[in-house]
Amino acid sequence: MSFMLNNLIQHLWEKFKKDNAQINLILAALQKIGCQNIPIDHFAIIDLPGPHTGIFVLKEIFANFGCQQRGQGYLPSKQNDFIWMAEKDCETQLATTALPQMVLADFRLDELSEKVRHIIWKYSQQAQPLPKVKYLKQASTPTINHFFLNYFGGRDWPLPTRKEFQTVHEFNELLAWVLIFGRKPNHFTISTHLLKPTFNSISEFLELFLLKLPLPLNENGLIHGGALQGIAQCSTRAEMTSIKLSDGTIELPNQFVEFVWRYPKNFVLRPTLWSDYYTDFLPQQANQVIKSVYLAG
Repeated sequence: MSFMLNNLIQHLWEKFKKDNAQINLILAALQKIGCQNIPIDHFAIIDLPGPHTGIFVLKEIFANFGCQQRGQGYLPSKQNDFIWMAEKDCETQLATTALPQMVLADFRLDELSEKVRHIIWKYSQQAQPLPKVKYLKQASTPTINHFFLNYFGGRDWPLPTRKEFQTVHEFNELLAWVLIFGRKPNHFTISTHLLKPTFNSISEFLELFLLKLPLPLNENGLIHGGALQGIAQCSTRAEMTSIKLSDGTIELPNQFVEFVWRYPKNFVLRPTLWSDYYTDFLPQQANQVIKSVYLAG
Protein backbone atom coordinates (compact mmCIF):
# COMPACT_ATOMS: atom_id res chain seq x y z
CA MET A 1 0.00 0.00 0.00
CA SER A 2 2.69 2.44 1.02
CA PHE A 3 4.57 1.94 -2.25
CA MET A 4 1.45 2.56 -4.33
CA LEU A 5 0.50 5.64 -2.31
CA ASN A 6 4.03 7.01 -2.49
CA ASN A 7 4.07 6.39 -6.23
CA LEU A 8 0.76 8.21 -6.75
CA ILE A 9 1.82 11.21 -4.64
CA GLN A 10 5.17 11.40 -6.42
CA HIS A 11 3.43 11.51 -9.79
CA LEU A 12 1.06 14.26 -8.58
CA TRP A 13 4.05 16.21 -7.26
CA GLU A 14 5.92 15.89 -10.55
CA LYS A 15 2.83 17.03 -12.45
CA PHE A 16 2.48 20.01 -10.09
CA LYS A 17 6.10 20.99 -10.71
CA LYS A 18 5.57 20.69 -14.46
CA ASP A 19 2.51 22.97 -14.41
CA ASN A 20 3.55 25.54 -11.79
CA ALA A 21 6.38 28.00 -12.47
CA GLN A 22 6.36 29.25 -8.87
CA ILE A 23 7.39 25.94 -7.33
CA ASN A 24 10.31 25.55 -9.72
CA LEU A 25 11.61 29.00 -8.81
CA ILE A 26 11.28 28.16 -5.11
CA LEU A 27 12.95 24.75 -5.41
CA ALA A 28 15.86 26.18 -7.41
CA ALA A 29 16.40 28.91 -4.80
CA LEU A 30 16.27 26.36 -1.95
CA GLN A 31 18.87 24.23 -3.69
CA LYS A 32 21.15 27.25 -3.96
CA ILE A 33 21.22 27.58 -0.16
CA GLY A 34 21.85 23.86 0.31
CA CYS A 35 18.32 22.47 0.77
CA GLN A 36 18.38 19.33 -1.34
CA ASN A 37 15.57 17.25 0.18
CA ILE A 38 12.34 19.25 0.30
CA PRO A 39 9.81 17.83 2.82
CA ILE A 40 6.19 18.11 1.68
CA ASP A 41 3.61 18.67 4.43
CA HIS A 42 0.36 18.20 2.50
CA PHE A 43 -1.50 18.82 -0.72
CA ALA A 44 -5.17 19.68 -1.29
CA ILE A 45 -7.79 18.33 -3.70
CA ILE A 46 -11.33 19.71 -3.96
CA ASP A 47 -14.18 18.03 -5.84
CA LEU A 48 -17.68 19.04 -6.87
CA PRO A 49 -20.54 17.46 -4.91
CA GLY A 50 -22.49 15.05 -7.08
CA PRO A 51 -23.79 11.50 -7.50
CA HIS A 52 -20.31 10.14 -8.37
CA THR A 53 -18.09 12.90 -7.01
CA GLY A 54 -17.25 14.57 -3.73
CA ILE A 55 -15.40 14.16 -0.49
CA PHE A 56 -16.61 10.61 0.17
CA VAL A 57 -15.32 9.39 -3.19
CA LEU A 58 -11.94 11.04 -2.55
CA LYS A 59 -11.83 9.54 0.92
CA GLU A 60 -12.54 6.04 -0.42
CA ILE A 61 -9.67 6.31 -2.87
CA PHE A 62 -7.06 7.20 -0.26
CA ALA A 63 -8.50 4.84 2.36
CA ASN A 64 -7.99 1.98 -0.07
CA PHE A 65 -4.36 3.03 -0.40
CA GLY A 66 -3.71 2.74 3.31
CA CYS A 67 -4.75 6.15 4.68
CA GLN A 68 -7.07 7.08 7.51
CA GLN A 69 -8.98 10.25 8.32
CA ARG A 70 -7.40 12.28 11.09
CA GLY A 71 -9.67 15.31 11.28
CA GLN A 72 -12.24 17.52 9.60
CA GLY A 73 -13.20 21.16 9.26
CA TYR A 74 -15.63 23.53 7.59
CA LEU A 75 -15.31 26.93 5.89
CA PRO A 76 -18.79 28.53 6.25
CA SER A 77 -18.10 31.44 3.90
CA LYS A 78 -17.29 28.97 1.10
CA GLN A 79 -19.80 26.22 2.01
CA ASN A 80 -16.69 24.03 1.99
CA ASP A 81 -16.26 20.81 3.99
CA PHE A 82 -12.76 19.33 4.25
CA ILE A 83 -11.03 16.39 5.89
CA TRP A 84 -7.40 15.43 6.20
CA MET A 85 -5.94 11.96 5.89
CA ALA A 86 -2.54 10.35 6.50
CA GLU A 87 -0.91 6.94 6.33
CA LYS A 88 -2.12 4.60 9.06
CA ASP A 89 1.37 4.16 10.49
CA CYS A 90 2.34 7.84 10.29
CA GLU A 91 2.61 8.18 14.08
CA THR A 92 5.80 6.11 14.21
CA GLN A 93 7.46 7.55 11.10
CA LEU A 94 10.21 10.14 11.04
CA ALA A 95 8.85 13.61 10.35
CA THR A 96 11.37 14.08 7.53
CA THR A 97 10.35 10.94 5.63
CA ALA A 98 6.59 10.61 6.31
CA LEU A 99 4.35 11.00 3.28
CA PRO A 100 2.39 14.27 3.04
CA GLN A 101 -1.15 14.44 4.35
CA MET A 102 -4.04 14.72 1.89
CA VAL A 103 -6.58 17.50 2.43
CA LEU A 104 -9.81 16.51 0.64
CA ALA A 105 -12.85 18.71 0.21
CA ASP A 106 -16.15 19.45 -1.50
CA PHE A 107 -19.15 21.77 -1.00
CA ARG A 108 -22.56 21.62 0.70
CA LEU A 109 -25.16 21.67 -2.07
CA ASP A 110 -27.99 22.65 0.27
CA GLU A 111 -26.14 25.83 1.25
CA LEU A 112 -25.72 27.06 -2.33
CA SER A 113 -28.19 29.38 -4.00
CA GLU A 114 -30.78 27.73 -6.22
CA LYS A 115 -29.15 28.98 -9.44
CA VAL A 116 -25.68 27.88 -8.36
CA ARG A 117 -26.93 24.51 -7.09
CA HIS A 118 -28.58 23.86 -10.46
CA ILE A 119 -25.36 24.66 -12.35
CA ILE A 120 -23.15 22.53 -10.10
CA TRP A 121 -25.51 19.56 -10.25
CA LYS A 122 -25.80 19.91 -14.04
CA TYR A 123 -22.05 19.37 -14.44
CA SER A 124 -21.19 17.09 -11.53
CA GLN A 125 -23.79 14.51 -12.59
CA GLN A 126 -21.92 14.17 -15.90
CA ALA A 127 -18.85 12.82 -14.07
CA GLN A 128 -18.33 9.10 -14.54
CA PRO A 129 -18.59 6.66 -11.62
CA LEU A 130 -15.20 5.73 -10.22
CA PRO A 131 -14.25 2.08 -10.90
CA LYS A 132 -13.99 -0.01 -7.77
CA VAL A 133 -10.64 0.91 -6.24
CA LYS A 134 -10.03 -2.70 -5.20
CA TYR A 135 -9.99 -3.66 -8.90
CA LEU A 136 -7.65 -0.81 -9.74
CA LYS A 137 -5.26 -1.99 -7.06
CA GLN A 138 -4.96 -5.31 -8.88
CA ALA A 139 -3.90 -3.55 -12.08
CA SER A 140 -0.32 -2.83 -13.05
CA THR A 141 1.43 0.19 -11.58
CA PRO A 142 1.53 2.06 -14.93
CA THR A 143 -2.22 1.49 -15.36
CA ILE A 144 -2.97 2.82 -11.87
CA ASN A 145 -0.72 5.84 -12.37
CA HIS A 146 -2.33 6.65 -15.71
CA PHE A 147 -5.84 6.38 -14.30
CA PHE A 148 -5.29 8.49 -11.20
CA LEU A 149 -3.15 11.10 -12.94
CA ASN A 150 -6.08 11.66 -15.29
CA TYR A 151 -8.58 11.53 -12.42
CA PHE A 152 -6.63 14.07 -10.37
CA GLY A 153 -5.49 16.00 -13.40
CA GLY A 154 -8.63 18.05 -13.85
CA ARG A 155 -12.32 17.43 -14.31
CA ASP A 156 -14.39 14.76 -16.05
CA TRP A 157 -17.33 17.09 -16.69
CA PRO A 158 -17.64 19.67 -19.50
CA LEU A 159 -16.62 23.30 -19.09
CA PRO A 160 -19.47 25.68 -18.26
CA THR A 161 -20.54 28.71 -20.27
CA ARG A 162 -19.21 32.14 -19.31
CA LYS A 163 -22.57 33.11 -17.83
CA GLU A 164 -22.68 29.93 -15.72
CA PHE A 165 -19.13 30.49 -14.55
CA GLN A 166 -19.85 34.11 -13.63
CA THR A 167 -23.00 33.10 -11.74
CA VAL A 168 -21.02 30.60 -9.65
CA HIS A 169 -18.05 32.94 -9.25
CA GLU A 170 -20.18 35.77 -7.88
CA PHE A 171 -21.54 33.41 -5.24
CA ASN A 172 -18.40 31.40 -4.34
CA GLU A 173 -15.01 31.97 -6.01
CA LEU A 174 -13.55 28.72 -4.71
CA LEU A 175 -16.43 26.69 -6.09
CA ALA A 176 -16.00 28.42 -9.46
CA TRP A 177 -12.31 27.45 -9.44
CA VAL A 178 -13.20 23.78 -8.92
CA LEU A 179 -15.89 23.94 -11.61
CA ILE A 180 -13.17 24.97 -14.09
CA PHE A 181 -10.05 23.16 -12.88
CA GLY A 182 -11.61 20.10 -11.25
CA ARG A 183 -9.69 17.79 -8.93
CA LYS A 184 -6.14 18.76 -9.70
CA PRO A 185 -4.26 19.69 -6.49
CA ASN A 186 -4.74 23.41 -5.94
CA HIS A 187 -1.52 23.55 -3.90
CA PHE A 188 1.36 21.62 -2.39
CA THR A 189 2.90 22.71 0.92
CA ILE A 190 6.55 22.82 1.97
CA SER A 191 7.40 21.95 5.60
CA THR A 192 9.65 24.89 6.46
CA HIS A 193 10.32 23.60 10.00
CA LEU A 194 11.97 20.49 8.56
CA LEU A 195 14.23 22.19 6.01
CA LYS A 196 17.96 21.63 6.25
CA PRO A 197 19.84 23.98 6.51
CA THR A 198 17.35 25.07 9.13
CA PHE A 199 15.48 28.30 9.77
CA ASN A 200 14.51 29.36 13.29
CA SER A 201 10.93 30.29 12.44
CA ILE A 202 8.59 30.81 9.54
CA SER A 203 9.13 34.56 9.98
CA GLU A 204 12.85 34.05 9.40
CA PHE A 205 12.10 31.84 6.38
CA LEU A 206 9.88 34.58 5.00
CA GLU A 207 12.32 37.44 5.62
CA LEU A 208 15.59 35.75 4.72
CA PHE A 209 14.37 33.63 1.82
CA LEU A 210 10.86 34.00 0.44
CA LEU A 211 10.64 37.78 0.25
CA LYS A 212 13.83 37.84 -1.82
CA LEU A 213 12.15 35.91 -4.63
CA PRO A 214 10.09 37.61 -7.37
CA LEU A 215 6.85 35.98 -6.23
CA PRO A 216 3.41 37.41 -5.42
CA LEU A 217 2.47 36.47 -1.86
CA ASN A 218 -0.99 35.97 -0.39
CA GLU A 219 -1.83 39.05 1.70
CA ASN A 220 1.69 40.37 1.05
CA GLY A 221 3.30 37.56 3.00
CA LEU A 222 1.13 37.74 6.09
CA ILE A 223 1.69 34.75 8.39
CA HIS A 224 -1.38 33.10 9.87
CA GLY A 225 -1.07 31.29 13.19
CA GLY A 226 1.90 30.72 15.45
CA ALA A 227 3.13 28.78 18.46
CA LEU A 228 -0.14 29.22 20.34
CA GLN A 229 -2.09 27.58 17.50
CA GLY A 230 0.56 24.92 16.87
CA ILE A 231 0.83 25.80 13.19
CA ALA A 232 1.83 28.86 11.15
CA GLN A 233 1.17 29.27 7.42
CA CYS A 234 1.76 31.60 4.50
CA SER A 235 1.50 31.15 0.74
CA THR A 236 2.07 32.56 -2.71
CA ARG A 237 -0.81 33.92 -4.74
CA ALA A 238 -1.73 31.88 -7.79
CA GLU A 239 -0.85 33.42 -11.13
CA MET A 240 -3.52 34.16 -13.70
CA THR A 241 -4.18 31.83 -16.61
CA SER A 242 -6.55 32.02 -19.58
CA ILE A 243 -9.28 29.40 -19.92
CA LYS A 244 -11.13 29.11 -23.21
CA LEU A 245 -14.82 28.32 -22.79
CA SER A 246 -17.25 27.52 -25.59
CA ASP A 247 -18.52 31.10 -25.69
CA GLY A 248 -15.47 33.10 -24.68
CA THR A 249 -12.32 33.26 -22.56
CA ILE A 250 -11.98 33.87 -18.83
CA GLU A 251 -8.99 34.71 -16.64
CA LEU A 252 -8.59 32.67 -13.49
CA PRO A 253 -5.82 32.11 -10.89
CA ASN A 254 -4.15 28.72 -11.14
CA GLN A 255 -2.28 26.69 -8.46
CA PHE A 256 -0.23 28.16 -5.60
CA VAL A 257 2.46 27.10 -3.14
CA GLU A 258 2.01 27.06 0.64
CA PHE A 259 4.60 27.09 3.44
CA VAL A 260 3.90 25.68 6.88
CA TRP A 261 5.69 25.67 10.20
CA ARG A 262 4.49 23.01 12.64
CA TYR A 263 5.45 23.41 16.27
CA PRO A 264 6.49 20.50 18.53
CA LYS A 265 3.84 19.26 20.93
CA ASN A 266 4.15 20.20 24.59
CA PHE A 267 7.14 18.73 26.41
CA VAL A 268 8.72 17.33 23.20
CA LEU A 269 12.24 18.75 23.43
CA ARG A 270 13.82 16.98 20.48
CA PRO A 271 11.10 16.22 17.94
CA THR A 272 11.99 13.60 15.38
CA LEU A 273 8.76 11.66 14.73
CA TRP A 274 5.83 12.89 12.66
CA SER A 275 3.66 12.66 15.78
CA ASP A 276 6.03 14.86 17.79
CA TYR A 277 4.58 17.86 15.96
CA TYR A 278 1.13 19.42 15.80
CA THR A 279 -0.40 17.63 12.82
CA ASP A 280 -3.92 19.07 12.45
CA PHE A 281 -5.38 22.00 10.48
CA LEU A 282 -7.33 25.05 11.64
CA PRO A 283 -10.33 26.15 9.53
CA GLN A 284 -9.85 29.86 10.25
CA GLN A 285 -6.28 29.70 8.93
CA ALA A 286 -7.17 27.44 6.01
CA ASN A 287 -9.80 29.99 5.02
CA GLN A 288 -7.09 32.63 4.64
CA VAL A 289 -4.62 30.42 2.77
CA ILE A 290 -7.15 29.13 0.22
CA LYS A 291 -7.77 32.71 -0.90
CA SER A 292 -4.63 32.17 -2.97
CA VAL A 293 -6.71 30.48 -5.69
CA TYR A 294 -9.10 33.37 -6.16
CA LEU A 295 -7.00 36.41 -5.24
CA ALA A 296 -4.64 36.46 -8.19
CA GLY A 297 -0.98 37.34 -8.20
